[in-house]
Amino acid sequence: MNEKQKKILLESIETIRDSKLLVYFSYTPLDDSILVPLYQELNKVGKTQKIDLFLHSYGGAVDTPYKVVMLIREFCEKFSVIVPFSAKSAASMIVLGADEVVMGPISELGPIDPLVKHPSYKDFWIPVQALRCCFEYIEEIIDNTVNPEVSEIIVTSMLNKLDPWLIGDYEKALKASRQYAESLLSKYMLKNDPEKVKTVTKNLTNGYFSHGYPIGRAEAREMGINVTYAQGELWDLIWELYLHYQSIFSHDSASNFSFYSAGEF
Repeated sequence: MNEKQKKILLESIETIRDSKLLVYFSYTPLDDSILVPLYQELNKVGKTQKIDLFLHSYGGAVDTPYKVVMLIREFCEKFSVIVPFSAKSAASMIVLGADEVVMGPISELGPIDPLVKHPSYKDFWIPVQALRCCFEYIEEIIDNTVNPEVSEIIVTSMLNKLDPWLIGDYEKALKASRQYAESLLSKYMLKNDPEKVKTVTKNLTNGYFSHGYPIGRAEAREMGINVTYAQGELWDLIWELYLHYQSIFSHDSASNFSFYSAGEF
C-alpha cells in the first residue's frame, strides 16, 4: 500500500465516522515518550468536534494513559477509541477515558494490569499483579506445608529476593491503576451511569487472573463499557488499515511506535 492509498483509507474512515482520525500503533510498552509526538499531531489536527484514536497497544506504564486522554480531550468535544485488534492493560485504560470504543469481531480489551520495568533485567517489563500472585503463592505454601522446615527455607529464599521499596512501588501502581480507572469512568465513559463505575473498575483491575485475558466486544458491553460494533464497510476499512500497519511494523524492527493522521499528507 502506498501513501496515497493509506490516505484514502484514513479519510474514508473519517468520512464514515464524521471525525478526525489519529493512529497509534505500537508493539513496545506505552510510556510518556509518546506525549510530545501526540501533541504535535494534535496541533496539526487543531481543535475539532470529534477525534477517533485508532489504537493498537499491549499496554505499558500506569500514568501515561491518563495523560493521553487529558491531552486529546484538550482538542475535541467527543473522543472515541477504535480498537482493530488489541488494546490491552494500560491501553484499555485509554478506552475508559473515551465516550465510546469501536470494536470488531476480533477486537480485544484486557484487564488493567500496568507494566513496570524489572529492576534487574534491562527492557524487561512485568505486570504488577505478578507480585501479588507471588505473595498468594507464598501464603499457599505456608498453609499447605507438611514439612515446616522445608517451607521455611523456600519462603525465606523467595522473600530475600524481594526489595521492600519495590514492593511498595508495585503496590502503589496497583492502587493508582484503580484510581485512574475510576476517575476516567466517572468523568467520561460512564458519566451517565455512575452506579456502574465501581463494578467495572473492580472487574478490570481485579477480576481476571491472566494479564492477557481477551475481553471481546460482547463481554465489554455486558460489563458496562459503551461499545459500538464496527461492521460492514467501516469494519472492512478498519481491518485493512490494521493489516497495513502490521505489515509496516513486521518489516521494520527499528520502529517503536508511530502516530499518523490524514492531516499529515
